[in-house]
Amino acid sequence: MSQQTPQYSGQQYNGQPSRNQASLIVMFVVLGLLLVGILVTGGVLLLRNNNDDGKPAVEKVATRPSTPEAVQFRPVVKAEPNGCGASTTTASADTACGSDGIRYTLGKAGLDGTHVTEVVAAQSPDKVAWVVNLTLDDEGSKAFAQLTAGLATKMPPENQLAIVVRGKVVTAPTVMSEITGGKVQISAKTRAEAEKTAADITG
Repeated sequence: MSQQTPQYSGQQYNGQPSRNQASLIVMFVVLGLLLVGILVTGGVLLLRNNNDDGKPAVEKVATRPSTPEAVQFRPVVKAEPNGCGASTTTASADTACGSDGIRYTLGKAGLDGTHVTEVVAAQSPDKVAWVVNLTLDDEGSKAFAQLTAGLATKMPPENQLAIVVRGKVVTAPTVMSEITGGKVQISAKTRAEAEKTAADITG
């Protein structure tokens, strides 16, 4: 009896990948991981570029006078309602107009904006009203305390302190008592008024 030789059709496969196939699978996995890493890194770089393009995400608000010498704190000597009409001549060194139309006669400046370290509009501690907070340096604190101590003993309008910026009265609050410590708080009726006053002082 003759012995028959087994016949095979096609490539023999025993259910496990060959060594070459396993190498290809490993290579594809590695390439896939590298691609994912590149995409993630690229995304991070894009995000950083969007944030570091030199433009602030939120507009910065000035907190110090841009021209300190143009800001003066002067006692009010006289206040004339409606004294600043369209026909009013340019204010002199001793007078200035306010946005409310009042013409103020002013005393000598007690200090200027060089002593102001911060100007910020904020809500009052009780969260009901809005205020403008001013912070003064040590020298300014002493001068302001002396200035307000004298004003607090006077009758209206001589107990008002005008904050003058470039020859215009931005605000003229009433002084109720001596203010020490270099922390000044100016009351405002609304948030818009507080922010405008702060912006006018910082220039």
